[in-house]
Amino acid sequence: MITLVERTRIPAPAEYVWRFLRELDARYADLHPEHLRWRTLRGEPLTEGAVVFAEEWIGPRRLSARFFICNVEEGRSFSYRIGFPASLVRAGGSFRLSPTAERECELVEEVHLGFRAPLVGLLVHPVLALVLPLAELRRH
Repeated sequence: MITLVERTRIPAPAEYVWRFLRELDARYADLHPEHLRWRTLRGEPLTEGAVVFAEEWIGPRRLSARFFICNVEEGRSFSYRIGFPASLVRAGGSFRLSPTAERECELVEEVHLGFRAPLVGLLVHPVLALVLPLAELRRH
């Protein structure tokens, strides 16, 4: 499995950051200049079962996908899986917030794709590394 992890210390309480994440429909472009659109299609933002459409630039590629929100721990974390065609390589990830001090927190973002099965991974992961802009994903 290919996994990318980014840790960011944020000078704001975790509750504030969670509220910001729940408002991504209106604030997605505020996170990163390459973000274009985030729209909740079904359910309430950041609740289990919600479906979100996201569109952004990853390097020279404009990517869009549906995200299916799952495993939500209100105010702390959520995970997601990405719909077809990214689902073919089991793409998904998570966001976790951890308080680190009185008025700050750490945001841990994890993106994963590929397969845990050793044989399948040995065959698929080199192809993914060639086809996908992994360096751009890490930078992003």
